[in-house]
Amino acid sequence: MRKTKIISLLLVISGILVLIVGIGMVQTGFASFDDTEPRVGLYIGGIFTIIGGVFLTIAGIMIFFDFKKKLIRMVGKVANAVEEERKQEK
Repeated sequence: MRKTKIISLLLVISGILVLIVGIGMVQTGFASFDDTEPRVGLYIGGIFTIIGGVFLTIAGIMIFFDFKKKLIRMVGKVANAVEEERKQEK
């Protein structure tokens, strides 16, 4: 297995773990077992943790399936098509 595949799998696994932690933070909202009231900071931190986990997972999937090169090619083709259309209009 290539090095990039291993790194991408680690990104996906860590992204899923971060998602689980973020969901736990949002659902509980408690900093410790001694607290009686939930903390607003944990809700906000949990939301940002979930967003980070989603980005990690998406980045790992993009690297694993090599979507980055395909995406760059697609954007290049769209740019070339727009440029050709501008030339034809003139």
